[in-house]
Amino acid sequence: MPVFTKTLESARLKSDAQQMASIIRMARQEAITSGKQKDVVFYPDYAKYKLGSKNYYLSSGTEFVGSTDFYVKDSKRTCSFLPSGAPIGLGGTVTLRNNYSMKYVIVDAAGRVRVSNEPPDNWK
Repeated sequence: MPVFTKTLESARLKSDAQQMASIIRMARQEAITSGKQKDVVFYPDYAKYKLGSKNYYLSSGTEFVGSTDFYVKDSKRTCSFLPSGAPIGLGGTVTLRNNYSMKYVIVDAAGRVRVSNEPPDNWK
């Protein structure tokens, strides 16, 4: 059973990271099309994040590592996009993990979003 468990948890982690990247991309697109700033707010203690009024939850077994390194808005870590599509600040990284591995959801200074198995080059 351990091999099956590892495979299942790895699939969940990958799915969680891809969904998060998709939601962040959606926030960027909404900012561009609406002409208004859009925010993705992270709640690491509750394994969730939020775009607008919709909450998104990480799968069981997947968790945030730290609080992300996006800027702080209203005392919460937030990935915000301007109407130009550029992120506020220099972008940032969300690190997710399970019992077996880690995934990084990276937003660069231009607003491009990607999922990686490796931390970004400018990792602190």
